[in-house]
Amino acid sequence: MSARKLLLLTAVVFLLFAFILFFERKMPTTSERQSKGNLHWDIPPDRVVSIRLERPDSVVELAKDGENWRIVQPSPYPADSFAASDLARDLAQLRNPGEEAPDAKPEEYGLAKPAAKATFAWTDDPASKQKSSRTVEFGIDLPGTDIAAARIAGTSRVLFVPSSVAAAVKKPATDFQSKDVFGGSSIDVSRIDLERGRGHLVLAQRAGSWWMEQPLKDLADGEAASRLSGDLTGLRVIEFVAADKAALATYGLSPPLYRVMVADAKGKTTAVEFGATRSDGNTVYGRRESQVFTVSSSIVEELSKEAVAFRDTHLIRFDRATVSGLEGTFGADHFSLARGKDGGWLVGGKPQLAGAVDELMTALLEIKTRAFLDDAEAQGLAGRTSSATIRITASGDEPWVVQAYGGPGEPAATVSRRPGGFRLAADAISGLPDAFRKATTIVVPTVAAPTPAAKPARPTAAAGAKK
Repeated sequence: MSARKLLLLTAVVFLLFAFILFFERKMPTTSERQSKGNLHWDIPPDRVVSIRLERPDSVVELAKDGENWRIVQPSPYPADSFAASDLARDLAQLRNPGEEAPDAKPEEYGLAKPAAKATFAWTDDPASKQKSSRTVEFGIDLPGTDIAAARIAGTSRVLFVPSSVAAAVKKPATDFQSKDVFGGSSIDVSRIDLERGRGHLVLAQRAGSWWMEQPLKDLADGEAASRLSGDLTGLRVIEFVAADKAALATYGLSPPLYRVMVADAKGKTTAVEFGATRSDGNTVYGRRESQVFTVSSSIVEELSKEAVAFRDTHLIRFDRATVSGLEGTFGADHFSLARGKDGGWLVGGKPQLAGAVDELMTALLEIKTRAFLDDAEAQGLAGRTSSATIRITASGDEPWVVQAYGGPGEPAATVSRRPGGFRLAADAISGLPDAFRKATTIVVPTVAAPTPAAKPARPTAAAGAKK
């Protein structure tokens, strides 16, 4: 092959590569073309920021609120994000079912007095606040088809669109209301504030653990708090109820029996009130913002629990990874471990196997109270001499110090960072001295001495060989 032909083929390959790189890769695929079909226009749905739906007797207005949607009119309320997003997509990418009628007269298709209008606004650039808008008027549904007539406001050209879009535009505000009472995910909940009559329960997450802040400051039962968090975020509206202010007292909502405020990690708080049980016995009335609804009465079982049900029965809680020191004193016996700079455990400066230390931490985390002492009993422990002291030091946090008391009756304990005292089972800490002893006993792995190599045998003369 001549150099000229080789150069020509190289140029062709280069041009083909440039075409694929700069043009063809940006062209829609066959599946994309099929999914979009014939569109009257193609606007990115995620840039739609507001929708206004008008009918002769009502107005519904939806607005984007961050990643979610809200109903602005007729009454402010969270919108069902799926319903609002679907409508935004249908309007932004309005499909043409394939029918054309260039000579159609608007008045013949119910567009002289439209049955409904939809005005949607969008931003041309995600970083820009400048908006563009378009108003679509909807007329009659074509008999025997799934097609409706429409037109852009101010024009005379009749457009044919899916009748499902026209039906969505004609929906009342209640069809766009979110049925999530609180919404969000339980793992995002950082605080639960529950008011019930004169009682007040506040649970908050700190450093991955649940704590009670009201009616007393104490370690909260993580499972109980997480269960309440999951029940609240998973609560769904069964039925929306039209009610005026005069009816709130009838529903037990003025004043409410329970008022719950749930905050997420970003500080966004949602407040919901709960009232009387409905006549069916299975639902209770609730209210968020100005909207009254009913929910399953099972939520009342969680909301009515006493604060003691949310106190953790485990004496202490800590993150194993952050623990830097463990100490235990049992009479004349004292044990101490510290984490070295390399993350390993040291006993008297000598490295210790991590398995035994991990077993000790498991034993400490499993200490549970049998009952909570009242104030008088807890104060009585202050004048007694403790039979055991346990100290857990963690980086970036206050240490946990457990003082155990023996003597007549069942053993008891006090815990730093927790109020009052705790009644313990008879064997609650009896196994801890052995756990500390095992964790602080240095085990030096034995290495077998190498077996000396056998000396090679001296050759001997073969039997019958001649010298």
